[in-house]
Amino acid sequence: MALEGKDLVAYCGLYCGGCGAYKKGRCKGCKDGGGFKSCKVRICCQERDYATCAECDEFAACKKLDNFIARIISFVFRQPPRVEKVKRIKEAGIDTYIKEQG
Repeated sequence: MALEGKDLVAYCGLYCGGCGAYKKGRCKGCKDGGGFKSCKVRICCQERDYATCAECDEFAACKKLDNFIARIISFVFRQPPRVEKVKRIKEAGIDTYIKEQG
């Protein structure tokens, strides 16, 4: 199943629609069972029934969302930290965020 719309935004704010692995069919996206199966962010959001971390009042200080590995990945891929992506979703709304990512 190909993800569409809001499901293209991972729980952590990453945009699957802009990911090379997703576009080439190597990853289904975390909302369709792809990605890291033990992702603490995904597990937390699923347990709380959140579409993204932006629904959580504690995301800005969350060590699941903003940790050493996440910062390394942001640096390597020259992307803003995940917490910044989630802040943008919270500020602008998910629909605007998707348009900005597209």
